[in-house]
Amino acid sequence: FETTKMSASKVTQKELNEKFEGLKTILKNIKGSKGIDLFTHLQEVFKKLILHYPDQAFEKLEEVSYLIKHQDTLKMEDFLKIVDFRNYKGVCSDMESYIQTLKPQFGLKKPADDEDDGEPVEAPPVGLVPDLLSDAQVYQWAGIGFGSQELYRLQKSMKKLSGDSGATKLKFFGKIRGTQRDYYVVEGEVEGGEEDEGGEEKPADQEDKGTGVNKFTYWVSHHSFSEWLKLPDLSPADIEAARNVKILLSGDLNRTIYTNPFFFKAEKFYLRAQIARISHSTTLCPKTLFRLQ
Repeated sequence: FETTKMSASKVTQKELNEKFEGLKTILKNIKGSKGIDLFTHLQEVFKKLILHYPDQAFEKLEEVSYLIKHQDTLKMEDFLKIVDFRNYKGVCSDMESYIQTLKPQFGLKKPADDEDDGEPVEAPPVGLVPDLLSDAQVYQWAGIGFGSQELYRLQKSMKKLSGDSGATKLKFFGKIRGTQRDYYVVEGEVEGGEEDEGGEEKPADQEDKGTGVNKFTYWVSHHSFSEWLKLPDLSPADIEAARNVKILLSGDLNRTIYTNPFFFKAEKFYLRAQIARISHSTTLCPKTLFRLQ
């Protein structure tokens, strides 16, 4: 082994060139029935593989060689993707659409509609929003990942939600899977205790907004670009009913739930009840933090 290694190391560049030219001559002297020599054929094969199939060169070697040898009767384009077509217009259109979709998530100044001076209106103030990109490291330790780009978009979307809703504090609660669409869930605190819209009279035993099970307000979104929808407040009957049924979420907040025992409200109430159960089941209270009076 040492002798072979030493003798190989003593081969000069001139000798290598001579061997290459000799091998090249041998390949050029080998010709097929159509008069094409083997050297030219291998050059064409390697060119196609390097340009169009660099990651599948071994798998495509025989196929490319066969198509080149029969290119007078077979079109290579019918079997292999060898046309270097780049749809720059389509890429630019997709990028422009993506930018326009992402732009509202940034706190940009909006043009004034009714003001006389025509000055742009400042974006509304933003409450406390956590740094999701930093929290992502903790998620990764638990084997959970949303991707840096998705978390960045969620961060911007949550800041916009804070300004639009007037929430003083927001927290990314998590992601809940659905059979058709998933839910991103955000937990927040809103000052003022505004009641839910809709005009429905709340049950007598339902806790006021900002207290008890309704201490926090929850919003859900199907993805980082979609609108955040506020979930309704709960009554004890909602939690009791949700505790007695098991059903998969679909991703449609207004879906009627058919199950036994019957759940008399839409999926948004069931989702809100399950969020409340998860939140209270995973809340830790250190010893001596609270005491009875």
